[in-house]
Amino acid sequence: MKSIQYIFFAALTLLASGCEREITLTLPNPPEQLVVEGRLERLKGAPNGPQLIILSTLANYFSGTATPRVTDAQVSIRDLNGTEYPFNHDPQKPGTYTNTSLVPEFNQHYTLTIVWRGNTYQAQESLVRVTAIDSLYQQFEEENTFEEGGIKVAIDFSDPANETNYYFWELLEEGKNVIKADPGNSQNIISSDLFFNGMQVIGYFPNEEKVFEPGAEVTVRQIGVSKSHYDFLFQLFEQTGQTGQLIDVPPAAIRGNVVNLTDPRKPALGYFGVNEVAQKTKVIQPE
Repeated sequence: MKSIQYIFFAALTLLASGCEREITLTLPNPPEQLVVEGRLERLKGAPNGPQLIILSTLANYFSGTATPRVTDAQVSIRDLNGTEYPFNHDPQKPGTYTNTSLVPEFNQHYTLTIVWRGNTYQAQESLVRVTAIDSLYQQFEEENTFEEGGIKVAIDFSDPANETNYYFWELLEEGKNVIKADPGNSQNIISSDLFFNGMQVIGYFPNEEKVFEPGAEVTVRQIGVSKSHYDFLFQLFEQTGQTGQLIDVPPAAIRGNVVNLTDPRKPALGYFGVNEVAQKTKVIQPE
């Protein structure tokens, strides 16, 4: 019996000492895959800024390095009339391609074309309307079990009747988007009008988690998206709640609307949208 106990103790000792060793994993690099970030925007009641398309490639999930940017692509957008708008690479912002003359029009269809390393990628989308923001205001909320208390911002808007609409919201503080896309707030960031079709929406919080200090300049952007764009964003936000620890499963590749015409087996990731945007800005006041 003593010999059995000794063997069992020795085995536990070996296991314990093994847990303290550093293990180096050699993982294969993922295949190079193009990632497309960008949408054409038409601002309600305001001059349009430059249109942006951002290109990068997938980095190794465990590398800890910045996402590699694509600087050697040819990027253009063509409308139904055959007018082509070239996008030029900005060397000050690697991976960013810009055009300052394109203003999306309704009843137009836009085709994005990217030529990169022997492959031609395309995506197509039409301009999606959005209703205006009626008002943007601050509201003090008490702390509760799930959220921090403080000054938050809400909006009112009127959803058009007899049509299906999909919304995407961005919340900016001093010009920087402060919405963290995760499963906890994905239902606030994007929404269909399933439960408020044709109704006036009062006191909608684009982000119930964000608290603002007096003096902060806050902008809410209400963006109209297509059904396929909404589905893409929903899947994306559902997968971004992971912690990024080694034990996590890497996020699955979410298929967008960018196809590889040269080799369909190697599609790009990301989504190309064409969206009308309504926005309002206010400076937070002391309560």
